[in-house]
Amino acid sequence: MGFSLALSGGGLLGAAHIGVLKALENAGLRPVALAGTSAGGLVAGLYALGVTASDLEAAGALITAHPERYFHINSELFAELWPWNPTRATGLINPSQFLSELLNLAPLASTTEDFLVPTVVTSVDLVSMRAIAFTNIPRVAPLRGRWEVYHRVSLNLALGATMALPGLFDAPRWNNRVLVDGGTADTLPVDWAKALFHGPVVAVNVAVPPTVNANQVGIEEILSRSEDYATQTLSELRASDANVFSIAPMTQHVPFFGFNDYAMLIDHGYQAVQRVLPQLKQFIDSRQ
Repeated sequence: MGFSLALSGGGLLGAAHIGVLKALENAGLRPVALAGTSAGGLVAGLYALGVTASDLEAAGALITAHPERYFHINSELFAELWPWNPTRATGLINPSQFLSELLNLAPLASTTEDFLVPTVVTSVDLVSMRAIAFTNIPRVAPLRGRWEVYHRVSLNLALGATMALPGLFDAPRWNNRVLVDGGTADTLPVDWAKALFHGPVVAVNVAVPPTVNANQVGIEEILSRSEDYATQTLSELRASDANVFSIAPMTQHVPFFGFNDYAMLIDHGYQAVQRVLPQLKQFIDSRQ
């Protein structure tokens, strides 16, 4: 029952992806290829390294219980006060401790070549204004879009780039590039899932924006909904393909950075699969 899996961005809402993976594992369904963006890129990349959904869940529980240990104010912000300092901050928050903790789950892995199945995580270069894909598969490209593709880069770079929400998390500098969250280009990388595996695609979108009152919109909503607006219509169009099965966990009323909602988000992802499991199996079987 081969299928590829596309995982959307969505900040901490990406915890729902872990619940989706748990439900798929319990049903005996494992993707043969993975494509992810932002939070989905982080989950896809770690899962492709052989980290189980249970291990991801346990690590996430530790981190969300004490986020102050893993996310720190970027010290380079202070360097901005001194005009002769050549180093400029690329984000408010330095998430390096967070990323290191997650990569410790796959201690023998160091580059994207260590992905165990065909995998892509996406980013955007703000210097060239080009979409970037990091993968373990050489000479692969989607049917649409102009992409620069790199298949042998460090996991720190690839995963750090895909999760670098513009302005919030440090954007990695690399070879005269400044790399940010792939959701800036496409928050649900269905095209990449298709490019990696010519068969059925399961697309998981955890970032369906809720209806809000203007008075409720603050910094958190501006960060999350700006990205949603840029890519939501495009993602919905691509996910409407007849060869794509869409799953949307109920995350609409969970804060973008709702650390206290971590366990609930995982359950939402798990239940989203359980609700459609018979149809999902039929979809995959009918396209083999």
